[in-house]
Amino acid sequence: MKKKLLSIVLLGFALNISFSQEITNNLSDANKESIEYDGVIRCYTTEMEEQLNIKFPDRGTKEDFENWIGKEIQKKKQASKDNKQSKVVRTIPVVFHILSDGIGVDNVSQALVNAQIDQLNLDFANLSGSSIAVASDTEIQFCAARQSPIGQNLAEYGINRISDYGDGPFGRTEFQNSIKPVTQWDPEKYLNIWVGPLSGSLLGYAQFPEAPTLNGIGTGNGGATTDGVVITSFTVGSKANPNPASGTYGSGLTLTHEIGHYLGLRHTWGDGPCGTDDFCADTPESESSNFGCPAAGVFSCGSPDMIENYMDYTSDSCKDTFTADQSSRMNTVLDSSPRRMSLVVNSDVCNLAPVYNLDAGLELVDVNVIECTTTVEPILRLTNLGTSTLSQATIEYSIDFSSVETINWTGNLLTNESEIILIPQEVLSGGFHSINVEVQSPNMGIDEETGNDNEFKIFNIDSYDEETIEFTLKPDGFGSQITWEFKDEDDNILYSGGPYTDNNAAIITETFDVTNSGCYSFTIFDSNSDGICCDFGNGYYTLETSGGTTIKEGASYGAQEKTSILLENTLSTKDFFLNNSLSLYPNPTENELNISVSDSSNLPDSFIIYNVLGQNLLKRDINNDFDLRINTSAFSTGVHFIKIYKDDAVKVLSFIKK
Repeated sequence: MKKKLLSIVLLGFALNISFSQEITNNLSDANKESIEYDGVIRCYTTEMEEQLNIKFPDRGTKEDFENWIGKEIQKKKQASKDNKQSKVVRTIPVVFHILSDGIGVDNVSQALVNAQIDQLNLDFANLSGSSIAVASDTEIQFCAARQSPIGQNLAEYGINRISDYGDGPFGRTEFQNSIKPVTQWDPEKYLNIWVGPLSGSLLGYAQFPEAPTLNGIGTGNGGATTDGVVITSFTVGSKANPNPASGTYGSGLTLTHEIGHYLGLRHTWGDGPCGTDDFCADTPESESSNFGCPAAGVFSCGSPDMIENYMDYTSDSCKDTFTADQSSRMNTVLDSSPRRMSLVVNSDVCNLAPVYNLDAGLELVDVNVIECTTTVEPILRLTNLGTSTLSQATIEYSIDFSSVETINWTGNLLTNESEIILIPQEVLSGGFHSINVEVQSPNMGIDEETGNDNEFKIFNIDSYDEETIEFTLKPDGFGSQITWEFKDEDDNILYSGGPYTDNNAAIITETFDVTNSGCYSFTIFDSNSDGICCDFGNGYYTLETSGGTTIKEGASYGAQEKTSILLENTLSTKDFFLNNSLSLYPNPTENELNISVSDSSNLPDSFIIYNVLGQNLLKRDINNDFDLRINTSAFSTGVHFIKIYKDDAVKVLSFIKK
């Protein structure tokens, strides 16, 4: 089935992207061993974090995160000593976005989803039979969401079925750039779990949490819009009710492992040799990952490995343990980390939503960036959630806090019926932007449920300020079938290559000079229509900026694959945020927030603070250092955003008000 790509970034017409081979050159040693052991890639979280940190340096480094969480864990332990508190179980709402063509084993059943949630609750409650002395009840549980982001009660609890992208398989690039940003439900209220057939025998990966004291949190730049977990379809199940499409990995432990990453856990071997820390003192050092379920155990680094730990690579049948230190680490993340804390504080989506007489709900379906431009044509969905027929409503929208525009809608929607509405096109610039949409006055009356009337989103339009693009190609066994072209927006071929020699897997590199702004395209062809992976060798190709940011990765593409690349050679004002490090402290804050600027002689021009509903709370020009101090005592608790301006450049950060 042809796959439909709905994207807020500027990709090409990729029909099918192989996962493991699109990043084979970047695999960890553990995953290379995993492929050798039984042909699967257990977990891509470590590699994912490395790539996100290259693309979005404001996420902070591993060291930044560990410095923050180490201090927070010590505070938590001291507080526990000073104030003995009773056990409090915290529950995380989950939604499974199931991608398939609506039939077959990839269209995972409600029964398997229920079994998976049951398995999670057993594993996180230390009820899976562990005999390890330091095994711990994490006091974390999971519930299936019963309502959608607009308050529509779900026919299948915890499930959002998606058929827009066909039957797969799906690759990392497709998930990160196309699927996640469009299909994600509010990560402040839901743990998003995407389920589908993954390319290249990958089992899953998660997005690691962020520390609230780091830059760039919640801005959508490698954070909010991709947050969650991805697992392959046949891993959904439980030990009591395993997935019939799988054997070794059908008992639900892949998701347990990935949620461990989502809540801040690292692999038990620390992704390095002896001496590499996983930052949990009660998990013994390990020389490397372990596989299978060795009856005699494994001895390395001077002690037995904890092969029973969920964060190792052993088989589902072998794992049954989270330790006390791992529990403390995950709960510390739930205490303070963006998009983790709110899951257990503000979310009530595991309860059924009440039904009203007059209730219009509005969703921002897609920002809808027109390919290889900075033009947007946002797509909205208006839904009648009330019992009365909806015949008219007023829709207001604003992009980048500009003037509010109005759409007067009329129609005839029965209960739970919807209609798609297009916002007129608007030309923006590359970089981060915001949009706020709201529905008012259904049937010229008062909406009885206002919680689903408004949606606010920060989004990114991918463009590159580059003078060169780096191309890397590893052919498969039939290099004579491979050719490629790099064109400008007038369809002139600037660079081309191939065909190559058969049975020669030598790496080919090329540098494309791109001094002019515009829309460029790269197309790779295979004359036998089978791409460069994986039946006749593990080929791949990448397009990267000179700084190492990945523009495109691919391998399995059929006859051809095209990628569009928008280049905007901007002026030096954009460099202000590259050369002048900005951060917020303390974060979380109670009464005062400070903007830290590395170069006090070169201050930003102004800032605006707004809440998650897009409401403007404070606007201020910056004339001196005193203007960088912000009184937050009047702000409500929760996540807020600050948009900082310098000439025509802008940077968005977020902070948490306690």
